Amino acid sequence: MNSANEYALDLFAGQAFVARLEFHPEQDTFSLTYSPQWAADRRGYALSPHLPLDGKASSSSIRRFLENLLPEGRALDVASVYSSIQKNNIFGLIRNLGQETTGALTFLPTGRTPQALEPQFRELMHLELQERIERRNDVPFTVWDGKVRMSIAGFQDKLLVNRVGDRLFLVDGSLSSTHILKPEPLNTALPFMVANEHFCMKLASRMSVRRYGQDHVAEVDILRTPDPVLSIRRFDRQLHTDQFVNGPDGVKVPVVERLHIIDGCQAMDLSVASKYERNLGDGKDVAHIRDGASFERLFATRQYLEQPAIGIRRMTMWVVTTLLTGNSDAHGKNLSFYVGRAGLRVAELYDLVSVMQYDSQKLEHELAMAFGDEFKLDDVKSFALADFCERANVSRSFFSRELVALCEIAIGEALSQSADPVYTGEEVTLVETIAESVVQRAKLLLNLAKEIPKFKKDVF
Repeated sequence: MNSANEYALDLFAGQAFVARLEFHPEQDTFSLTYSPQWAADRRGYALSPHLPLDGKASSSSIRRFLENLLPEGRALDVASVYSSIQKNNIFGLIRNLGQETTGALTFLPTGRTPQALEPQFRELMHLELQERIERRNDVPFTVWDGKVRMSIAGFQDKLLVNRVGDRLFLVDGSLSSTHILKPEPLNTALPFMVANEHFCMKLASRMSVRRYGQDHVAEVDILRTPDPVLSIRRFDRQLHTDQFVNGPDGVKVPVVERLHIIDGCQAMDLSVASKYERNLGDGKDVAHIRDGASFERLFATRQYLEQPAIGIRRMTMWVVTTLLTGNSDAHGKNLSFYVGRAGLRVAELYDLVSVMQYDSQKLEHELAMAFGDEFKLDDVKSFALADFCERANVSRSFFSRELVALCEIAIGEALSQSADPVYTGEEVTLVETIAESVVQRAKLLLNLAKEIPKFKKDVF
């Protein structure tokens, strides 16, 4: 008979003991019990709205929360193979990968504590990074030093590093990553994706600063090894610049505090398989089934928001960037929320890409979430936008004003961003094409915006 502790993990946020996760293999169920001290502390919080502090979360909600922490696609395949753990063994994978997940949580076998974790790091030289980028077909990019280093969700090749200036470190133990590195995809149907995402993120940043006076977009830049690599500063990590650990050659590695965030699927209590609205695909026999993530469900998370008005404004900006850039892959996991005792706060925007720039024969252009009943961007007209507002419970006049303001800013900023000297060679042609497309879409949307408030409520 196996000991119960073999199927238990302790969850920590920093040094604080948060909860105990238990898996019951005979019933294939999970349970989560919060520490009384954590639940009583004014700084303690429920890990998601669907994992309440009273400990009454269902096993299904716990399972969905956990699986949304895991990587997807090939990265999940690699994690499964290298750990000899089946992909459907959620507990086993979290036990193996859970030392540094997205958000604040550290998952440790019972009896172990974060205080016992020693800081471990080694420098990753740009030459080694370039060699590994070139060898991805032979050696999975998520495997370094014989272990899987991919503990965040997503399909694309990614590497978590602690970055100090231009120096990169692979870290373990009590140290945390500060940045996510994304090289160009292996898929040849997605050329210059690094420049594409950098452009869309920087454009959104310019729009956010001009409209709201604050940058609500994750910070990105391009490293060249010499291959382009997108470097994204993790917004769920906060540097303590007055606390350091001594790294190689005496370099000072700042201590990092992990901030708890959840993605949209966790906020909506949906599985990773439901991150697209048409969760069974777009085949003729199932296209009418729309039980996955949708704008209606996503905006319904306002009930959990600490400041609903601010949160709705940030989500609206995300919606507008989808319309402007043609980011058809803006799905339920591409929006995140900070979690606190008082509720959720919409986090910085990320994964903004102009999918429409790529061949529709090789890459799906159907929208991950529909505007009204429209899943094709070219079919999204004023009625579909008004319908979106009604379903999402967003004021049509408010949405129209935000759409106009952000489109006017985009027209002025898109060409300026495309002139950034960070882009080289054929990247320049791509970002100029995206910029021109954004300008044209902005002009189209400006014409549609004035019609949105005019529809009568009884037509929806």
